[in-house]
Amino acid sequence: MVRNLLLSLIAVLGAGMLLASAQNQQVSGTVVDQSGVPVVGATVMVEGTTVGTTTGEGGRFSISAPADGVLQVSFIGYQTQSVAVNGRTSVTVELSEDTQAIDEVTVVAFGTKRKQDLVGSVSKVKGEIISNSQSASVSNALEGAVAGLQIVSSTGQPGSDASIVVRGVGSLSASNEALIVVDGVPFNGKLSDINPADIESISVSKDAVSNSLYGSRAAGGVVMVTTKTGRKENLTVQFQGTWGVAQRAYKDYNMVTDPGEFYELVWYGLRSTAWANGYDLDQAAQYASANLLKELGNYNAFIIPEGEQLVGFDGKLNANARKRYDDTFADALFKNSFRQEYVASASGGSDKSDYYVSMGYLDNDSYIIGSSYERITARANVNAQLTKWLKVGTNIAYARATQNGVQEGVGLASNPFAVARDWAPIYPVHAYDAEGNMKYNEDGTPMYDTGNGETDGTSVGSRPTGQNSNIICSMSEDIRRAVYNNLTSRSYVQIKFLRDFTFTANYSYDFTNDYETLFYSTKVGDGMSFGGRGTKVSANTATTNFNQILAYDKEIGAHGISAKIGHEYYQYRRDYFDGQKTQFYDPLNPELANGGQMESMTSYTADHNIEGYFAMADYNYAHKYYLSAAYRRDGTSRFLDRWGNFWSVGAAWRISGENFMQGASSWVNDLKLRASYGTQGNENILPGYLYAYTPYQDQYSVSWTGSELATSISFYGNPDLTWEKQKTFDVGLDFRLWDRVYGSVDYFYRKTDDMLFQRPLAFSTAGRPYNWENIGSMRNEGVEFELNVDIFKKRDFQWTVSLVGSHYSNEVLTLPEENKADGITSGSFKLMEGKSRYEYFTYMYAGMNESGQPQWYMDVTGEDGKVTREKTTTYSNATKYFLGKSALPDFNGGLSTVLKYKGIDLSIATAFQIGGWAYDSDYLSGMSISYYVGHNKDMWKTFNPETGKGEYPIWNSVDSSNSYTQTSDAHLIKASYFSIRNLTLGYTLPRTWLDKLGIEGLRVFVTADNLALWSKRQGFDPRVSMSGSNDSYGGYSPMRIISGGINLTF
Repeated sequence: MVRNLLLSLIAVLGAGMLLASAQNQQVSGTVVDQSGVPVVGATVMVEGTTVGTTTGEGGRFSISAPADGVLQVSFIGYQTQSVAVNGRTSVTVELSEDTQAIDEVTVVAFGTKRKQDLVGSVSKVKGEIISNSQSASVSNALEGAVAGLQIVSSTGQPGSDASIVVRGVGSLSASNEALIVVDGVPFNGKLSDINPADIESISVSKDAVSNSLYGSRAAGGVVMVTTKTGRKENLTVQFQGTWGVAQRAYKDYNMVTDPGEFYELVWYGLRSTAWANGYDLDQAAQYASANLLKELGNYNAFIIPEGEQLVGFDGKLNANARKRYDDTFADALFKNSFRQEYVASASGGSDKSDYYVSMGYLDNDSYIIGSSYERITARANVNAQLTKWLKVGTNIAYARATQNGVQEGVGLASNPFAVARDWAPIYPVHAYDAEGNMKYNEDGTPMYDTGNGETDGTSVGSRPTGQNSNIICSMSEDIRRAVYNNLTSRSYVQIKFLRDFTFTANYSYDFTNDYETLFYSTKVGDGMSFGGRGTKVSANTATTNFNQILAYDKEIGAHGISAKIGHEYYQYRRDYFDGQKTQFYDPLNPELANGGQMESMTSYTADHNIEGYFAMADYNYAHKYYLSAAYRRDGTSRFLDRWGNFWSVGAAWRISGENFMQGASSWVNDLKLRASYGTQGNENILPGYLYAYTPYQDQYSVSWTGSELATSISFYGNPDLTWEKQKTFDVGLDFRLWDRVYGSVDYFYRKTDDMLFQRPLAFSTAGRPYNWENIGSMRNEGVEFELNVDIFKKRDFQWTVSLVGSHYSNEVLTLPEENKADGITSGSFKLMEGKSRYEYFTYMYAGMNESGQPQWYMDVTGEDGKVTREKTTTYSNATKYFLGKSALPDFNGGLSTVLKYKGIDLSIATAFQIGGWAYDSDYLSGMSISYYVGHNKDMWKTFNPETGKGEYPIWNSVDSSNSYTQTSDAHLIKASYFSIRNLTLGYTLPRTWLDKLGIEGLRVFVTADNLALWSKRQGFDPRVSMSGSNDSYGGYSPMRIISGGINLTF
């Protein structure tokens, strides 16, 4: 309203000044969009003057203008139109939507480019995906957002980052993760330290011409995060608050959770085992009934009449049984929890400066007891144009996060997910007497059952699993806390001179302190055995980056020339210390000063430096023909031969700009063909290992024998090691058709050379057991696409649907000479030249014989030397085969849609994968032949000796070496899935409702993360590993978060 009054006043004053001119006349008109709908609030200015007005109802306006003047008409989201008056007193102006208004500028290496001028393959994440996600780390929101991007999340712990992989696995022994660049500088921190509300945009660059300027760190692609800055406008204050519920997103496997059914199922297994070992059916049934409770540690969740058996000879639970307790670990571990988040920001500026400041608070309890995440963030970004030639700026952010985690080690009794699934539902959390009454300690607290005879009828050590442990007690008493303090800063000085030159110096400093406390209580388990066990960890990480860039940018007629030369120095330092004590005086105090016995203490310092010199040049003619070239020379402290060279070239042709395309201009808005080729490096070898910082030398461990120092070699170095190198070719097509259909298609070929291998050596001759060498090669090849369709483009109704997808294949090209014939076996895979890194090589299941025994295939060589394939019931005799099945998906991607109708907005983001195979180890834990563990309901489908039928082999607990759960292709499962990542529904209240309250904008919304997952099997999530297996997955599935919230703008 103020804006309208101001413009109207300007128009009146201007008209009064122009009345003296005989050429002035009153011009009336209407402003409409391409559909003929009136545009209300458009600005109409007389070119070259301050005379202006705005359109009112029906898009109408009236203004005084010279008869030979020009009117300029503009409105947000539309292209500005210039209309000559030509003596007319009435005009109609049609505005066209500005399709590039939002995505016009894309962040690239050391700068930005207009999207239409890109030569490389760069994708921009849609803003809704960032703003709608409730994940503490934006990395978890990127699944299905960009073609060729794979997100691997091995834990649902709030505050944990996911791994980001671009265009597949390119290495076996070096990092495959993308380089994270924040505000132009490589970032070593956690993405969860950055409040997603502070993120302006995320771009993913995938080919050599886009990444070669990052040299030795860009082999895995680059994810560029840009945080928000102020705008040259009046102060804007925004507040967002969300309140919601966090719960386990997806169901676990279809386990037997009812104690009565569990007893019946174990009886079924006991009978099957007895029959398989010589008993007849009647004898087997009697054996099962008589030994049922004994096999389960005498834990009876029911009360039955004396002298009767819990499960009869017919395999049915005693009809007289009544529940003694119903107190399972699975029920006690999981809960719904509360989540709240608040973000407040202020931004603004003038012609000389701009600023953005924000503060955020997140409190995110998890659905598993003892797991939570709390984060406080603050950011200040200030830029100032001090003179016409000098600009400075600084961007400082602080984050403090407190993460209470849980043990996620596979199969451990302290892993709550393993306990919930793998412990039988008959083992209680608390101790009970014979009548089913809970027992209490002397202090009045409930007594826990630790498997040491606390529950009546059991004895010390009788529980056959997790003896002397109770995870509920541990998680209530133990401490597993990490506190992170992260400070990041980005500062720059920019100097313009000689019209077309710009010199920029950027300095960044990132510091993170990680302070961790791990304390095992004296009440149960390991801590009780040692009078308490406490560990303290303190790690400080500091990263410094300093670069200087001289840029030249010039337009000469239709010729556009830009060039950059620069230098960058990167320094990383990590100081680590930890200490552990036992025998704690105060059982509630985890500080080491409270402990008596020193168990261990260690510290180390790691340093890593990279220095690089780079240059790039771009040329375009009439924004139709493009050439690009880049070069970088990097030096790293990891290798003795420190320096390497990386380069790229690229070209593009805007076909739609050619004269021969004029006939198609009505429906071909833009069509650009581009290609690039270049090299990148990967100096991040052996990630996660301390010795990877100096792998060129032997490294030692020092110990004390009690009387003297002793040393042993912990790593055998190689002075000839160097970076892995990649050569990447990319050809792509960018298009926009009918001004509604737009996107891109890319083909890429990436070859990795000098791939790192550990070659075993004969110690007797070489004096060392192995040597790391750069001797392998591998290639990835694929196609990816991005397709967007604006189904409706009205002012009050917009609906866009987007689909991204990719397919790639992988092949090992070169192995060490000694492995060329037989390959290198690695778990269920075998590296062979000409084969995929992830093609399965394992045993083949051959079904059951007539007795229900499992069988596998084996190769048998006859006297004539001919090899035949036969069946065997002895697993150790089976043969491994290439199966022709790969862990790599046939296709993966995401489907999203954004719909806006007047004040209503709806967005849905999904992700999917088609094809590929995964080894479902977690499912097999529920198919165990042991009696006392948790069982999947599929165990009912094992071979039934009474009917002679079954879907799975017989349950025979005394023949574990030949059990169905042995590794074979029977346990491969299709890895296809479809997930609804986010659904958000919002409503923005009309401005007229808010003006009287002094509110600029108010939006209310509901949003849900991880709403649904469909996969081949309940409980199976294919996204936890690139290798197609969940054998190292701790079981922490994602959180479903359903929240409501408000956005306020002042």
